[in-house]
Amino acid sequence: MRDYSTISLADARRDYLATSTTAMPIGGFIAWSALALAAYVLGDRLPSFAPFVAAAIPFPLALLIDKVRGEPGIQPDSRRNPVTQLFMRFITVVGLLIPFVIIAAQAAENLDLLILGLAILAGVVWVPHGWGADDPAGFIHFVLRAIVCYAAYLFVPEAVRGAAIAGAAALTYVYAIAAMRKPSTAR
Repeated sequence: MRDYSTISLADARRDYLATSTTAMPIGGFIAWSALALAAYVLGDRLPSFAPFVAAAIPFPLALLIDKVRGEPGIQPDSRRNPVTQLFMRFITVVGLLIPFVIIAAQAAENLDLLILGLAILAGVVWVPHGWGADDPAGFIHFVLRAIVCYAAYLFVPEAVRGAAIAGAAALTYVYAIAAMRKPSTAR
């Protein structure tokens, strides 16, 4: 077990990257693509819980994908790394902001606002991940995601707006898959 109280920030970041997973953007792409398809096919009949599934399922999917690929994935000792702790706390912050999105979407009686809010909030977690991995791709992913999701909300016809927002979020994962630093570069 590593003593993180005596190592440099650079070493803690390297450990964070080494024990992170490349499967998160794959899981995110699958989840948000599925939501885009469901929103397109179901339209107004899309269950309001579906965007929550899309926002929450990438992490468990990533664990499964790592297992299938034989990758080590996230290690139990990672929780002692202060960089990992910051990332997990940020996920908690995002989780605490989600009720605001729910309240706003309910007040406006607009499922598209729920999809937009969850798409953007789910993207926020890429900022601390990128910082933790010393990789600008996390921040770029978030900015790109916010821009294309807002554009979908503002410029796509209402009948397919929710599908377009989810599709825009899914497409940003293509960038993340290609651009993010891989754990193998730190091992």
